[in-house]
Parts: sequence; structure tokens; C-alpha cells
Amino acid sequence: MTHNNYKRLGDYIRQVSVKNVDLSTTDLCGVNYQKYFMPSVANVVGTDLRGYKVVAKNQFACNLMHVGRDECLPIALHKEEHPIIVSPAYYCFEVKDESKILPDYLFLWFKRKEFDRAACFYTDADVRQGLIKSSFLDMKVKVPPIKY
Repeated sequence: MTHNNYKRLGDYIRQVSVKNVDLSTTDLCGVNYQKYFMPSVANVVGTDLRGYKVVAKNQFACNLMHVGRDECLPIALHKEEHPIIVSPAYYCFEVKDESKILPDYLFLWFKRKEFDRAACFYTDADVRQGLIKSSFLDMKVKVPPIKY
């Protein structure tokens, strides 16, 4: 088996951290261990939502802090036109260049049990069983050539 198609994840994604400063949306969501966005159950009455992160179409949000606890990486890909907001603690990112890797393909990769096992392995470096961002970015992803 050749490993030359396996690339460092951080070379294909970039962090996105757009705050909801203009309160453009109040649609607050969380990410669950089944890897989809769900309406938040948090009581946000009186909470200033301007510090929350906006997630636009084809962007990802994940909770790096709960990898060891959930034994998977809670991550989701936003596919709707209308943006949502997530906790400021979430790590949000997007694909840098869709001619190199597609967001939908990357999400399929994230949904693999093998990916979750690898993510859990990397949590050993953190006393709280979270996945350190640098370790997440160093994870390997199989990147096949895109043919149109």
C-alpha cells in the first residue's frame, strides 16, 4: 500500500473565525458526536451572541475538547445557504482550494471510524483528552486527484 496520497490536513484547510458582531444570525447550533449540526440546548437568554462564530456554507465546525470523552471528533459540515453560529470554543475552518480537495470528500473522511480512532490516539498528549489543534492539523488525509 502506498502512502504518497496521504497529506497533512493542515495543508488543505484554513481556520475561519468570523464573529457574529452584527448579530446577522441568532441560529445557534452545536455539533454532536454523530457529526451533524443540531439546535443548541444551551440557555442563552441574556447572552451576548456577538462573540459567537459564524459558520457559512461549506465550512466546518468541530469541538476539539470532547474527542477523548466522546471517542470521536464531533465535527460537522454546514451545507445550508443561511449561516449559523456556534460556540466561540469551537474550531471552525474551510477548505483552502476546492480544486485540490472537496469539502464533501473531506467530510466523508472525517466520518470514518478510522479517523475517529486516530483522533482519539492524538488526545493522549492532553490531560483533559482534548485534541490539540496542532495535532489535528498534522493528521493525515488521503487526497486523491480530482478529475472533472
